[in-house]
Amino acid sequence: LRYGTNPHQKAALYKPVESRDGMGNVEWIKWGKDGPSATNIEDGNHGLRIVGYFDGPAAAVMKHLNPSGVAVGRSGQILSGVYVRARDADPRAAFGSVVAFNRPVDRSTAEELSKTFVEVVYAPDFEPSALTILNAKKDIRLGKVRTLVDDQTHPDIVVLDDGSLIFEDSYSTKIQSENDLKQLSVTTRRLPTEAEYTAMLHSWWTACEVRSNAVVFWKDGVSLAIGTGQQDRIGAIEACIEKAHRYRHDLNGSVMASDGFLPKMDNVEAVAKEGVSGIIQPGGSVEDPELVKACDQHGISMILTGERSFRHF
Repeated sequence: LRYGTNPHQKAALYKPVESRDGMGNVEWIKWGKDGPSATNIEDGNHGLRIVGYFDGPAAAVMKHLNPSGVAVGRSGQILSGVYVRARDADPRAAFGSVVAFNRPVDRSTAEELSKTFVEVVYAPDFEPSALTILNAKKDIRLGKVRTLVDDQTHPDIVVLDDGSLIFEDSYSTKIQSENDLKQLSVTTRRLPTEAEYTAMLHSWWTACEVRSNAVVFWKDGVSLAIGTGQQDRIGAIEACIEKAHRYRHDLNGSVMASDGFLPKMDNVEAVAKEGVSGIIQPGGSVEDPELVKACDQHGISMILTGERSFRHF
């Protein structure tokens, strides 16, 4: 690899000999100036995990292993429109990003990618007209890669300073479809609408791939704000709200996913002021009964997943 997390760190990528898909098997269509760094590879891995949840065309704009924007195509929407929505969810963070797609990149998508600085694009394929445009960008790297198609999982491994190892099962959510979601407990008087169920599912999938503490606000097929890596839950919520206001994203009618339980009433009160209509979260706080009452007072529907999705990559 070009280097590790920082330029003074050497790095190399190894893959299992039997592997056929995923990041160890990228076909580099364009190598860029010096090839990918370790972070470019990790961003691709996390981005492909995100877009792999979606059946429709999806884009994930990645920075430092976390998405700054995620979008999935609405009825009839072409891939370039999906990318623009993901990029413009947080246009400032999208500068210098890695972008992952679950569909081949076409000409119009390549034109949009060329409008800002993108380090790497990962996709199942690139149309010839797209390559003509992207090859004109000197430093961009283009990787043709398939998402993993088998059910084989590998343990997560943490190497401690003394060389000790922590092995744990790799993370996956049990909520793989809207039908799975509808089997879960709705604790509030108001049930989610069909649109809210879809938004809750998509926001939950995204939150599952964000560094904790994480919250995701979602509406109409796109993340409106993603809060990542905060040490307190309300801090993640407040960061999202501030970011949404900065880019004039209307949170009214959006849903919020949280990767951990909501510990205090201020969490619900903060999102209620923004007009959030649905919440999906693990539950398990001693404050749950009071949170349900607050949601009922504000007309918010809330689903408890019974499953925490902390991520500490």
